[in-house]
Amino acid sequence: MEKEKDKEKPQEKKEENIDYKDRCLRAMADYENLKKRVEKEKAEYVRFSNQLLIAELFPIMDSFDTAMNSVENSNDKEAFLKGLKMLQGQFHSILEANGLKKIKTVGEKFDPNIQEASEEVESHKFPEGVITEEVRSGYMLNGRLLRPAVVKVSKGKNDKARKKEEQNG
Repeated sequence: MEKEKDKEKPQEKKEENIDYKDRCLRAMADYENLKKRVEKEKAEYVRFSNQLLIAELFPIMDSFDTAMNSVENSNDKEAFLKGLKMLQGQFHSILEANGLKKIKTVGEKFDPNIQEASEEVESHKFPEGVITEEVRSGYMLNGRLLRPAVVKVSKGKNDKARKKEEQNG
């Protein structure tokens, strides 16, 4: 009887191993299929992630089209300028509602983490290291730098102005 049990055990183990191997292969195939599906969904999400923002911009696009048509048929530049300013306000509002924030510049201390200095200028109005002029606006998106501001930075007063001030002071 013991010999019969010994003969059954290797056969059972062989069948059990085949079953485990089959399960393992199926699990690996399921995992690969899941991975492919997630990658496809991710690519689709990225592809259409701006859909809501673009839909919010449609009214501005329509207004620009209307403005362009009206300027061709009218000579009222003041009304056109007023309309453009209104569109600019709408545009900025939509971007701000979606997490875009303009970086403050003029009068602020220069911060190389969020601003790029295009040049240093002498200034009687601003102390050294303070931004005197914005060359290009910079933006943060939900707290992350999207585009640095390009600015001019004060290097203070020139030597002649400093000496004059010291003599008069």
